[in-house]
Amino acid sequence: MIKKIVLFGGTFDPPHIEHVRMAKRASEQFCPDLFIVMPTANPPHKTAFYGEDGKSRYEMCKIAFDGIKNLLVDDYELKKGGKSYSFETVRYLSEKYDGAKIIFLMGTDMMATFSQWKNPEEILKYSVPALCQREGEGEKAEKTLSEFKKKFYKDAYICDYIGKNLSSSEYRFSKMSGLDVDGFLTEKTQKYVLENNLYKSDRYFEFIKNNLKKSRLEHTVGVILEGMRLSKRLNADMGKTILAATLHDCAKYLKKEDFKDFKIDQGVPEPVIHQYLGAFVAEKILGVSDEEVLDAIRYHTTAKPDMSLLGKIIFVADMIERGRVYPEVEELRCAVNEDFEKGFILCLERCVEFIKIKGQKIDGLSLKALNYYLKRENKNGSD
Repeated sequence: MIKKIVLFGGTFDPPHIEHVRMAKRASEQFCPDLFIVMPTANPPHKTAFYGEDGKSRYEMCKIAFDGIKNLLVDDYELKKGGKSYSFETVRYLSEKYDGAKIIFLMGTDMMATFSQWKNPEEILKYSVPALCQREGEGEKAEKTLSEFKKKFYKDAYICDYIGKNLSSSEYRFSKMSGLDVDGFLTEKTQKYVLENNLYKSDRYFEFIKNNLKKSRLEHTVGVILEGMRLSKRLNADMGKTILAATLHDCAKYLKKEDFKDFKIDQGVPEPVIHQYLGAFVAEKILGVSDEEVLDAIRYHTTAKPDMSLLGKIIFVADMIERGRVYPEVEELRCAVNEDFEKGFILCLERCVEFIKIKGQKIDGLSLKALNYYLKRENKNGSD
């Protein structure tokens, strides 16, 4: 008889090595009669971009998690289709397994937003959360757990495995960019990906693979990931964010002379020409027609007055992505996390200061943008 279940749900696009390690440790820690891995069909809080279909993710889960005691990869949500809601899944499992205790594994961010889930009280009626942490989340995890208990008057388990910072998104965009992805997946999972030609590059990624250096590709992936994080937090358009981030530096090493129809005003500083040429290439060569995306590419280095949210996200992500290591970057990251709009202005201020320190010519557009946002901030502050 099944008395205890551990439920591990997720997109698993693909299931990476840290998913597997965490699942193995949770199985050892909680000793369930059944360990269920549940690939989602269409999670309501996330839209898959450049991801694979349910069949491929289901097969990868069977391969990746093979060897875990009492394992079942359950296709309930995939077969059900549509949006996947956890309250329906835990209710289904409770009914199917006659009221078995369900331990629901969830990450720190998941638990932090648990109150925003659909019918959270019903989830807690059928299951007990188990908090799974990543490296560097100690203080945040403690606060999240404390706030969860205060709000729901329920206890929760803590999985004693601390996962490394690895993500399926990082794997997907690194692979499509032609970067090294060794160590992301189990050997058998990676073999399945290669044999089935999964996570293929489209014309945008083929272009940057052929025109950017390895270090610039790594930077681009960093901007994509940071842009996705900000986009999710700010409820921006994720698809546009990914496209703009992918192509923001597409013309970094191209020569303007090679594009006879490309026009630019005299006096534009050399280091910022690539933003204008990048927008030109994105539109004329790669067929991007979305003006908001093109604008985000066109001003990602200088900024401009009255930018769209997408434009601000790309500007900020370019400055604070994980690969940036200049002295002030942690200050900027903290500012952006605390208040995005104020963080954006601070990024713009620092950008102008960096150029002054280097003794380079400051693009007039950057000064106009800085004056515009400082004036608006002062006006809002005085209201």
